[in-house]
Amino acid sequence: MEKLKRRIKALSLGKMEQGSIGFITYEDENKWYNIHADADVLKQLIREKISKGAVIEFGYNNGVVGDITLLKNSAEPDKNWGDDMTNFETLLADAHNKFEGKFNIKTEMISVDYEKKRAIFNACVSIENGDKVRVFTAHGDSEGIKSEMIQPHFIRMAETRAIARALRFATNNAKVAQEET
Repeated sequence: MEKLKRRIKALSLGKMEQGSIGFITYEDENKWYNIHADADVLKQLIREKISKGAVIEFGYNNGVVGDITLLKNSAEPDKNWGDDMTNFETLLADAHNKFEGKFNIKTEMISVDYEKKRAIFNACVSIENGDKVRVFTAHGDSEGIKSEMIQPHFIRMAETRAIARALRFATNNAKVAQEET
């Protein structure tokens, strides 16, 4: 098992209840390290060892992270990076609750390059309020997708990113969506 020393740049906590969290580091900016465990174990790891800015040492073997040791606490010990993020599922649920089904989402592909696996989408969220309609638009692209598992789905990712941004605007949520990162 290889021992790695890294500083955590960002966390993904959206699937913690399903037993999975991830982090990227300053040293390996485009690589996600994933940890799979019981949700309570993951919550304890976040409280004690894993936070934005923390320097950790961990074992890494065939994509498996283990034996995590905290070497230096984060610069923001009282703030969890995951608190600054939301996700598509939460945004959509918030829209349904806030607008009681009186909203519509429409997307349009602006451009696509199948060879370079690039796409750009426009998303429009329309909210009915009596005789008025409020409209929130946003764009999403597939730039920066490094995961080999996600790259084949670059068109859907661009569309999801556009919808997430438009839903953030419509629900007045300033937190970045995990799908946008």
